Amino acid sequence: MDLFDQATSTDHSAGSPLISLVNILAVSYLSEYYSVCVVKPKEEFVIIDVEISTMIIIVDERFNQTLLQGIEHGCQAFIVFQQVALWPFLDSFLDVHDDSDQRSSRKKLIVVIDSTSPEIFERFCNHPAVKDLPDVLIVVASTENETMQFYTTEISGDGTRGNVLVRMLPVTPPDYFSNKSKNMKGVPIRFQTLMYPPFTYYAETTPENANARKDPRYYEDDTPIFIDGTEPRLLVEFCQRKNCTIDAYFDEVGLWGGVSENRTGTGILGAVATRRADFAVAANYYWLGPYRFATYSEVISRSGLIVLVPKPNIVAPWRTPFLSFSKSLWMAVAVAFSVGVCAVWLIEKGRSHIVGSSRGHPKSLSDSFLTMIGFYMEQNAFMRNDLMACVFLFSALLFAGFMVGNLYGAGLAGIMTIPQFERAIETRHDLADRGLIFVGNDLAWMFALMPSPQAYIQKIVRHFKVVDDEYMIQHRNIHDVGYIGERTQFGHFGPVDYLDVESSKHFQLLKEDLSYQYCVVILTKTCPFKQSFNDLMITIRQSGIQYFWETLVANRYLSVTIQQNLLGSGPSDNDAVVLGVSHFLGAFLILSIGCSFASIVFCLECVYVKLKKSGIKINWMMGWKNVLSFPLFGSKYIEKNNVVSNGRS
Repeated sequence: MDLFDQATSTDHSAGSPLISLVNILAVSYLSEYYSVCVVKPKEEFVIIDVEISTMIIIVDERFNQTLLQGIEHGCQAFIVFQQVALWPFLDSFLDVHDDSDQRSSRKKLIVVIDSTSPEIFERFCNHPAVKDLPDVLIVVASTENETMQFYTTEISGDGTRGNVLVRMLPVTPPDYFSNKSKNMKGVPIRFQTLMYPPFTYYAETTPENANARKDPRYYEDDTPIFIDGTEPRLLVEFCQRKNCTIDAYFDEVGLWGGVSENRTGTGILGAVATRRADFAVAANYYWLGPYRFATYSEVISRSGLIVLVPKPNIVAPWRTPFLSFSKSLWMAVAVAFSVGVCAVWLIEKGRSHIVGSSRGHPKSLSDSFLTMIGFYMEQNAFMRNDLMACVFLFSALLFAGFMVGNLYGAGLAGIMTIPQFERAIETRHDLADRGLIFVGNDLAWMFALMPSPQAYIQKIVRHFKVVDDEYMIQHRNIHDVGYIGERTQFGHFGPVDYLDVESSKHFQLLKEDLSYQYCVVILTKTCPFKQSFNDLMITIRQSGIQYFWETLVANRYLSVTIQQNLLGSGPSDNDAVVLGVSHFLGAFLILSIGCSFASIVFCLECVYVKLKKSGIKINWMMGWKNVLSFPLFGSKYIEKNNVVSNGRS
């Protein structure tokens, strides 16, 4: 027994056979939905008394707001009575869904009318909202002969670019809602992307190799197109299984673009939000801006946002003697050295008071300085042993100098044989602290980072600069900027079209991602094939074939040498090297500075002595005479001063 017979044989105490039929259709085909909206004219009397959630929406001056509220509260299927309610419903269907936050798929529509007029059917088939409602059942109830007829739509392509045909077909019971997603009958899907391997790729080709056509709204020529990449392959596979076609447009000007609050937009994101496209991919993330007027598919893959930074430069050879210790360790050694010099000088002063000058003159400050240098350099140094305090002190200094000298020698051996590099930029914090400007071709790179409340992330966002491809190519050999990019799920990096093999040797990837996101397809909110595509997407992800696809696409469209240089990146030439003259530049520099300083001081001393012998008095030199006679410069000055003092007394 079909539904019509069941409706006519049912008790009609609740209403006419038509209402009974609608109740049976609702409970049979719409009970899977959260709620059903019943749209009717104000004068129409309708009773839906089956156990499903329903909302009655009356077509009046507030119809759009009421329909929006119904959809927001979970209306996922619709029953529309009479033409008076049908046309306002279809006119509002797309806009109201775009304004709603609900994104249910596989919507169903039951239309109850009382006429099979060709004008009505033609108007219905030509309405743009019908293309997003393939699951529709039209019930035509004739009041004259008390018969009911059932119709549905057939949506197909006619073989030409951009054309979608919708025609009315009678329904043969009991298959009132057939699964039309199994065969889409050549319906063209408006597809938008950009050149972004390994995620997306396209090229003009021959008809036998083509898998897409150019969208006639943007291109006059009908050149066959081959689309490839880890993401377009999903749509190609979907259309091969579901019998649909692809009309493609490649936005290399707007790129990803963006979407404004007033539902205007640019790039591939704006195209879907304004319904100029049905399907867009290019490593799109779960961005909040486009989501206001569009929806997303299931996860395609994981992608990490990462920066390609210049490799650190090798440390200048003259710095070699100073690299054995870190700055803090050098400070500790300097403090210990100063303390040792003061200790030797003070104990010599104390010793002179205890044993007198008969057992040798005390060491001056300069003698103490040279003694400590001898300890640290592991050279011979004169040590007193006539006092136990001297024995303890010089023993401690000898041991400390031995340790410092050996540690310095061990560090220097490693420094001189293994090339040393400047501090590398390896983490997010390094990137923020160093202030390196990094560039990309679109602001969409920063969409994932902009909402972050962390200060260092906001600092990174401020260092990002949107530039054109020419700028990136010009700076690849200057090494003054970094490049934003993505690390794919299976380890490849893109884009790299601004690099060549030689310049790629001078860049390295951060050791951690700035952030990671999941790549998705951006679709219209009422996309009729979203659920079918998601089902296929889950099957593909479970199969593991995406690893093979990514490897294949990367080998085809990305330079293998550049990928190897970047993915194995790090400071180059890490192997041990043969010692050369450059390793001793630091020692030669110290020797040169010491000899130059000694020569200058010696010349000044000669001038001073010559002026003194000639009897010329120079006030500022006489002022320094007392300083020069301080024990810092040797015990002979002390002895000379003692003789002069005794003579005067």
